[in-house]
Amino acid sequence: MDKKPGIFKLAIKAAEEQSNAKRVEGDGFVVHEFPDYETYRNVQIAGNKAKLKKQFVKESHVEALADYLNGTFDQMSFGLCHGTRRGSEQAWFRKHLNGSPDVIGTEISDTADQFPDTVRWDFHDENPDWDARADFVYSNSWDHAIEPARAFSAWHKSLKIGGLMLLDHTRGHSPDSANALDPFGATLPALCDLLKETLGDAGELAGIIDRSDAKGYKARVVAWRRIR
Repeated sequence: MDKKPGIFKLAIKAAEEQSNAKRVEGDGFVVHEFPDYETYRNVQIAGNKAKLKKQFVKESHVEALADYLNGTFDQMSFGLCHGTRRGSEQAWFRKHLNGSPDVIGTEISDTADQFPDTVRWDFHDENPDWDARADFVYSNSWDHAIEPARAFSAWHKSLKIGGLMLLDHTRGHSPDSANALDPFGATLPALCDLLKETLGDAGELAGIIDRSDAKGYKARVVAWRRIR
């Protein structure tokens, strides 16, 4: 008996059929270009709803990042998590960070209304209410960007001076894994280079958090600090 394709494969297949996206390859990265923004947004919303009951990142990973932040900052008041689907990431950061800071997540789909501390927002866009407020910005969903430089610029602008942007990099974020639903993929060096090219001397690479041996969720995390 043939094994039925899983939810993720079905969601990708539907996105490929709906999007008519063009795959563009660069030096260490792949990005998919869509016919228009509405097509991209509709693909993302459909993919969100298809995978709504699934959780990619693990609580143990967020707990490890919370420990890293607790050891970096004396005090935190606000954090952002982008592309959180079910809202788990912000809930776990709230649970494990010292001092009970306010942590909210963003999601492009209307399903954002179903989950606590989640706002409906396209993470490519700047939000003046978050300008220079966040102690940290976290995402494992940066591969959903169609304009990654614009997204990273918006996230960087929301950081306080000295704040950190934490970006997971797993096998699923690689160029080979990019598709119409996850339209951007990059090698770890290419991701770091893009941050440097986009943000210039306004920030610096603070380090790579190596969790490549972690059980259940193997990742290396780019830590980028805003310095001006």
